[in-house]
Amino acid sequence: EGVAGVVGHFNTSCTIPASDVYFQASIPMITPSSTNPQVTLRGYPNVFRVCGTDDQQARVAARFTVETAKAKRVAILHDNTTYGKGFADFYKAALEGKAEVTYYGGIVQGDLDFKATLAAVKDARPDCWFFGGMYPEAAKLVKQARELGLTATFLSGDGTFDPEFLKIAGRASEGAILTFGPDLERLPTARAFLEAYHKKYGPHGAYSVYSYDAANVLLAGMAEAKTTDGEKVCAVLRAREHEGAFGKIAFDQKGDVKLAPYICWKVVDG
Repeated sequence: EGVAGVVGHFNTSCTIPASDVYFQASIPMITPSSTNPQVTLRGYPNVFRVCGTDDQQARVAARFTVETAKAKRVAILHDNTTYGKGFADFYKAALEGKAEVTYYGGIVQGDLDFKATLAAVKDARPDCWFFGGMYPEAAKLVKQARELGLTATFLSGDGTFDPEFLKIAGRASEGAILTFGPDLERLPTARAFLEAYHKKYGPHGAYSVYSYDAANVLLAGMAEAKTTDGEKVCAVLRAREHEGAFGKIAFDQKGDVKLAPYICWKVVDG
């Protein structure tokens, strides 16, 4: 149908099979949010991402667990998706030799009742418990954990970093630690984007600015290549440094951003 480029997809489990199609058609693809390393490890020259990777944020989460939370015993849950299980496995690997994993298991995405699993987690007596997955399940998990008296520190990642997590979980979200990118409000390069976005659409989402940067990088690549030919556009994307709301964006040979800063966010007063 003449598509010249794709900004997407959101979830890794969609991005990986879709990218096979784009590779065959030489269509540039920039995902704003798919963080599983496998997205860029298959050697496709047309695949890029403007976010970081799960192994990067897992190392940040593990460092918080050990150095800041001082946890000795850790429980790990995931939602059995490509993203969730992959993230949990990277977190588990990053903890090796630094903390004891006393529980490791999966849940089913879309389920409503996790109390049996959470009872087992509680019995494992963790100092911290981690979830690799998305915000709907994370919100239900922390609510039901509080009901069961599981008071250990809850950790999760970018899939949970969404206003809906706070809305669904309510007070149970208090104290949760989530890995995500830096505070946009403190980035001078993001100021113009935030003002324009808020004026037109209201509050921005977790990946609004990533999608904005992905689109602009793609359009700038086409402009510099003076064509929408996929191979030529991809060569430009890989070769040049781009200006974005996040600042300078440059890709390595895999298509990953060279600098992917993750920090830990804490839920305080909702």
